[in-house]
Order: sequence, then C-alpha cells, then structure tokens
Amino acid sequence: MIKHVLADGTQLKSIEGRIIPPTGKTAAVYRLIAEQIINRSKPAAKQRSRA
Repeated sequence: MIKHVLADGTQLKSIEGRIIPPTGKTAAVYRLIAEQIINRSKPAAKQRSRA
C-alpha cells in the first residue's frame, strides 16, 4: 500500500481529489508528465508527413 505523508505530517491512504501544488519536486514530476503527453501526439504527426 502507498502511504502519502503531507508536509504537516498528516498521513493519507489516497490523495485522490486533492490539489498538489507544482512546487519543488512536484514541479519536476508535473513537467515530465506534461512532456510525455505532448510527445505522445508527435509520432502520429511524423507518420502522416512521411506518407
């Protein structure tokens, strides 16, 4: 089971529905996720241009 520990020491079983601010380490994670989503659509565009 995953345990989430908030900055104030609160422990949660789930962070569903909570807003996690994009600061510090979370900013890097959000950036990586955004890049992955953006890059998913690029190969489709490249394949169309080759045809």
